[in-house]
Amino acid sequence: MTAIFCYENLASFAPDPERARYLDARAHTELSSSLRHLSEVTAQALPGESALLAKLAGRVAQGRRLPSLAFATYFEIAHLLMQNNGVEAQDAVARLAAFPARAAGLTILRYGEASAAPLERQLSTGISNIDLPLASVDEELGDQFTELIEQGLELMRSTIPALHGEVTTLVREVLLAQSPEASEAQFDGASHYQFWGLLMLNPTRHRDLIEVVEVLAHESAHSLLFGLTVEEPLVFNPDDELFRSPLRVDPRPMDGIYHATYVSARMAWAMERLADSDALTPEQREKAAAAVTKDRENFAAGDNVVRQYGRLSETGAEIMANARDYIAAA
Repeated sequence: MTAIFCYENLASFAPDPERARYLDARAHTELSSSLRHLSEVTAQALPGESALLAKLAGRVAQGRRLPSLAFATYFEIAHLLMQNNGVEAQDAVARLAAFPARAAGLTILRYGEASAAPLERQLSTGISNIDLPLASVDEELGDQFTELIEQGLELMRSTIPALHGEVTTLVREVLLAQSPEASEAQFDGASHYQFWGLLMLNPTRHRDLIEVVEVLAHESAHSLLFGLTVEEPLVFNPDDELFRSPLRVDPRPMDGIYHATYVSARMAWAMERLADSDALTPEQREKAAAAVTKDRENFAAGDNVVRQYGRLSETGAEIMANARDYIAAA
């Protein structure tokens, strides 16, 4: 059942749980349509797999909600079919058809554990172009960070409920991992449009409630942008056109700079509300206020590059304009 939502509000800046529910429903509607298309194109060569795809498309259309791995597997199947690799496509279809419905609430997985093995396999295929070496997290640290996520979500629920509702709708799975010791760079968190509903977080980089709330606001904002760009991209700059990023040491495509700029504004929004909350200790409020200053500076630096070089779509222009309006008014 597709959610009903006013399209005029899709690009609005403030977190909105109803919009998040609509976007999640739309992501599944798009998946159902894509699965049905794959069923049609495989009807002659792979009739058994075609029937499985059609059956799953119908279930999704009727309201079945799937985990992030199912979305990624769809992309894998499409890639394999384009490569005329019918044997591996058959295996991928079988795996996709076997996925259970998405679990209720938030599922926290840990890299290196058996429960995360299918997800790790998908992340390592290279199909999704995720160049992110990962390693397992110490068990004690994993336990501590899992508790910290729960506490952070509860703090968010009690102080900024709109963001809590949006985050818990868009984010359904969290994979705890860290960078290998030999890695030159350490990642804080990551998400990818092909893994709808998944965040990857590094527990070694977020040590307290304020940092956890900020990274959840950060990474969920990436997911929001993924959900808002079904019909057109944010920018028309090609991916091989790189710019000096004010937020990273390495040159980045405009799409990456756009994302980083927008999520900086979202992080500032969250930290400003925490800094004003009586639920925090004076030290926590001070840390949140310091984060606001940094996030606003990052937004200004990134927006300067976007304004100079970004070739924004209508969607991208509207979303960023609303973020600018918030930063200017607050």
